[in-house]
Amino acid sequence: MHQKTKAEIYRALKTRDRGLTAQEAKTRLGKYGENAIEAKGKTPWWKSLLEEFSDLMVLILIFAAVIAGAAGEMADAGVILFIVLLNAMIGFAQKFKAEKALEALQNMLSPTAKVIRGGKIIRIEARLLVPGDIIVISEGDSIPADCRLIQANELQINESALTGESVPVTKHADVLKTTKSNFNEHQNMVFMGTAATHGTGKAVVVNTGMKTEFGTIANLTQTTQKDKSPLQKELGKIGVFVGKVTLVIASILIVVSVLIQGKSFVESFLFATSVAVAAVPEGLPATITIALAIGVQRLAKKKSIVKKLSSVETLGSTSVICSDKTGTLTKNEMTVVKAYVNGELVDITGTGYKPQGKWSMKPSYELKMLCRAALLCNNAKLGKHRGKWDILGDPTEGALIVAASKVPGVKSLVAGFKRVHELPFDSVRKMMTTIDQFKKEKDNFAHLKGAPDEVLKTCTHILENGKEKRLTPTHKKELLKINEGMANKALRVLAFAYRDVDETTKSHGNKIYSKALVEKKMVFLGFMGMIDPPRPEVYDAVEKAHTAGIKIYVITGDYGATAKAIAKNLGIVSGTKIKVITGKTLQRMKERELAKILKDKSAQIIFARVSPEHKLRIVRALKKNGEIVAMTGDGVNDAPALKRADIGVAMGITGTDVSKEAADMILTDDSFGSIVSAIEEGRTIYNNLKKFVFYIFSCNIAELATIFVALILGIPAPLTAILILAIDLGTDVLPAIALGVDPAEPGLMEKPPRSPKKHIMTRKFVSHFVGLGAIMGAIVISMYFWMLGEYGWTWGTELADDSLTYLKASTAAFTMLVLIQMVNAFNARSMTQSIFKLGVFSNRQLLGAVSISLVTLYAFVELPFFQKFLHTTNLTGREWGILAAACFSVLVVEEIRKGFTRMVKA
Repeated sequence: MHQKTKAEIYRALKTRDRGLTAQEAKTRLGKYGENAIEAKGKTPWWKSLLEEFSDLMVLILIFAAVIAGAAGEMADAGVILFIVLLNAMIGFAQKFKAEKALEALQNMLSPTAKVIRGGKIIRIEARLLVPGDIIVISEGDSIPADCRLIQANELQINESALTGESVPVTKHADVLKTTKSNFNEHQNMVFMGTAATHGTGKAVVVNTGMKTEFGTIANLTQTTQKDKSPLQKELGKIGVFVGKVTLVIASILIVVSVLIQGKSFVESFLFATSVAVAAVPEGLPATITIALAIGVQRLAKKKSIVKKLSSVETLGSTSVICSDKTGTLTKNEMTVVKAYVNGELVDITGTGYKPQGKWSMKPSYELKMLCRAALLCNNAKLGKHRGKWDILGDPTEGALIVAASKVPGVKSLVAGFKRVHELPFDSVRKMMTTIDQFKKEKDNFAHLKGAPDEVLKTCTHILENGKEKRLTPTHKKELLKINEGMANKALRVLAFAYRDVDETTKSHGNKIYSKALVEKKMVFLGFMGMIDPPRPEVYDAVEKAHTAGIKIYVITGDYGATAKAIAKNLGIVSGTKIKVITGKTLQRMKERELAKILKDKSAQIIFARVSPEHKLRIVRALKKNGEIVAMTGDGVNDAPALKRADIGVAMGITGTDVSKEAADMILTDDSFGSIVSAIEEGRTIYNNLKKFVFYIFSCNIAELATIFVALILGIPAPLTAILILAIDLGTDVLPAIALGVDPAEPGLMEKPPRSPKKHIMTRKFVSHFVGLGAIMGAIVISMYFWMLGEYGWTWGTELADDSLTYLKASTAAFTMLVLIQMVNAFNARSMTQSIFKLGVFSNRQLLGAVSISLVTLYAFVELPFFQKFLHTTNLTGREWGILAAACFSVLVVEEIRKGFTRMVKA
């Protein structure tokens, strides 16, 4: 294809400038299949299920079941295997559900492409592209398929994904005569998996899916990265340590039980196994993964798609938000409301993209020239979508089209022009220029728009009263004052200019126009000032962020006065001591100096007229100060800053594919409010992780305490191996998961950000769950002795394992432990707040989990089928009542501790 002309390509692929029709595209999709790389085969479900049995504790339980079966204890063996299987099924089902949820979120990030179908530019999912489609390429787009360029305007492509070469490759649309087969030598081709870093273009899709160059690379797959979070790693290490210690203790117990107490090996082994199960939180890593996955789903509902589970923890630690202005703090619905033309400030009525309204001056020659430049130096399209006026393209350019459309006879202004070249906007020049040919006279004109101060540097003349007059330095100062006055009213101001263009502006005699030759000796036409109103939800979000101790910096390429006005309006900054640092000032600063300025959190700073490269310097300086930084971005050059930030936040609507790829989180609504909501959710999720870690460990300590007290006293253990396994099944899984979705605690966003260096297992945290677990164990063992006494047992008398007295006492201990753990689940909802302030019924999932556990407990105790296998017996109504009342003692203990803690803090 690189050797064919445009006409030959069209004939070969049976396409045209208007692109394919919808029906043609549908037919070809059926023929060629979807434009997707076939991923590596996923792990079969049966392998995932088998992985549930690979845990060390599970293997010990299976071994215990085999030993019990070999010794003739078939009931015990059956119960152990049933519980192991049930635990595995629950873990497998939850992981499968979490995996599916993450896949669904990943599909929301599926790349899109701008394609010409039936003469109209539309956006479709890239997987629906077919050979013969004509795509439109803009700066920041990922190339969705292998394509032959038919138009290229200073187009540069990063092909590092294919070639490993990081330097962007300049592309053109000319025919190549070379017969070389190396794709990286085909400068008129663009390839799937690469990205446009500069310029614009159009291209015909040649190959899709596995037939692309990307598809030929062996075993390439698009898989979600599944890094373990710091918390998962920390708890994993704790689990391994506890497991090792427990295995040592279990070994000692077996030796003591067999050699000293004279019990059988099978009985001793089962008892030691029960101790191991009681001590080790074997389901904790899986529960954490599930809770994080649920948190990610909740974030998605709040317009924030998190790409990695580990990012959820980092969100909760965010101490600084570096935010763009346009589209993030504001609606990104630009409306031109004021202009300066022919020495006059003009008002324009109308709002939004509906082309209705009027200018407060008659359509003079100067005004028509200003509108001509606004229309020609423009890549947006205005049209109706489902009965509503909408813009395809940049909202700023859309606002210019709408403003120009309010001038009578606007179509005649541009009817005779055809674009022959474009010098795209970039963050360094802050300008865009088009070369437009007037068909009748074959004259070429350059039309330019951009930042007022930069545009004025290119101008030597100004259009006034129908004449091109010399633009003096004094006149330029006056124009800059007018610009500043408009910007102080929170207007985003663009300047416009034009000039005649002749062949001398082409560089080296080829067909490429030179910026250096075109963008000078321009004729100034005027200003257009547009308002982008703040998003309503941002006001509350800013206040919430400040209350939470989170610093906000506005970083924008816009004029400083405009950014300052918006920031003051939103409450990000206040008063008169507001420092605006421009990109030029930033460039001169040393990194140490910048870090020192940012160290003062009371300083009110706005970064204006900055380029994306400056964002990286700001991130580095903030991180040097120990801050956890969330940085927003949408452009190609934002990618380094997004990657360097702790949380890179890309815009889902206006963001480029490159920025989305580099980011950790994507806002589907582009709103600053969603960032703060995500931080709050991140704090909530981390807080909930602490809750169920506390819950699981305190419950396990209670089980251990119960067993070891009996061992020390030399009496039969209150809990058998089977009962402990049943307890773990009834208490560890469902309530823990329910705590993972607990609503945010009151005052959560009134605390300063959490230090990421602070571990969850602090001395205070560990002593808390150990102490509470010991108290719970003491209550359980007390109920055990109470029930023994109720049925006539006295200290020193023999207690047979099969006696009614032991069965009653053992069942009471089992029941007490389950009941007290259910109450403890409510204790775990807050380390300081009373459960009555939080609301007993505010977490319905926890109520449901506890209800299921209680029904299961009743079945285990009262139904003959379970009594046979679990060695339990019926309890009387009075006994149930006493045990139910006793379980609330742990609630009283915790409420007293919480009240004392609040009193000390106050």
